[in-house]
Amino acid sequence: MADAPVTNTPTRLGFLDPLRGILALCVAVYHLSVWFDLTQSGSGQNMALARLGNYGVSAFFVLSGFLLFRTASWVRIQKEGVWRFWFRRFLRLAPVFYLACTLNVAFHLGMGPDPTWRFILENVTLTFGAFHPNHALVTGGWYVGLVSLLYFTYPALAWLREKGGLWFLAALAMGLWLWSLPSTLHGVMEQPLWNRFHTYVLAPNQVFLLAWGGLLAGLHASTEERLDPKVALLIALPMLWLLLRPVPQFFDHLAALTGWIRYRYLLVVTILVALAAFTRDGKPGWFGKALTHLGAWSYGLYLLHPFTMKLVAPHLQGRLGFSLSLVLAILAAAAVHRWIEEPAGRLAKG
Repeated sequence: MADAPVTNTPTRLGFLDPLRGILALCVAVYHLSVWFDLTQSGSGQNMALARLGNYGVSAFFVLSGFLLFRTASWVRIQKEGVWRFWFRRFLRLAPVFYLACTLNVAFHLGMGPDPTWRFILENVTLTFGAFHPNHALVTGGWYVGLVSLLYFTYPALAWLREKGGLWFLAALAMGLWLWSLPSTLHGVMEQPLWNRFHTYVLAPNQVFLLAWGGLLAGLHASTEERLDPKVALLIALPMLWLLLRPVPQFFDHLAALTGWIRYRYLLVVTILVALAAFTRDGKPGWFGKALTHLGAWSYGLYLLHPFTMKLVAPHLQGRLGFSLSLVLAILAAAAVHRWIEEPAGRLAKG
């Protein structure tokens, strides 16, 4: 998604590009399966999709933190200037986000709060994450609001990392995780039903994942040791089984996102991100190349698949509507990458 680096990275980073494609596809498939009512609540398939989709977003937070801390050192920020750093990151997030918000407001699609002048100003400035992530004027925009907070604070974090090294990254990851405990263990499910998701997306419950990604980046930079792809796959398979196994049963998807079980699943997805990052690069086949392309389109796929659902659902339902919505979302993501994200990336580099 928005975690793709804008400028050249110091080294190829394992299999993170294909991983982005897989994660974006998981999120889109989960949402569309819910909206088109493809699975029965409490079934094994329903629970697996719920975990894949929701923890796919969590994995994107870890990935965002990893890529930023791995590719943007304090020395580099000093060289280009803080304002230039912020401008490049703004160009990474804003254009496609603005497109999605404009479509929602212009066609009165109801994705988010009513577009008051306050909310419009928060969305234009990408500051809504500091007030409430669900002030986003588009479905899924809460992720953008929280990543914007990371980009804004990152120059200070990069300076502190320069001074404190891995110890600072470890302390940051631990401190923000402790900050999340009250919300994850009690705060979400104690809310009235209508307010649970609004509580779940708040910063205390999410931003520690960005710090976990930063700690992974510090470890990645400290060693040249990399895993053989076959070894990484052997480790990844039991991790996926732990994530997807149909126990314990749940019917409310937020029940799988709270309590101590959430941290267990978050540890699993963090290990999966680490495996993708610490695996030696190999020559990708056609499937790997396809996933790499999908990874480049991941931000557009994340933000635009709700719109293709709105377009298709009045005319088609069930698996046919689901399939058409997914295909259109991938095509739309490819188009906005070609015509919006790539030009914005060239502007950022220039």
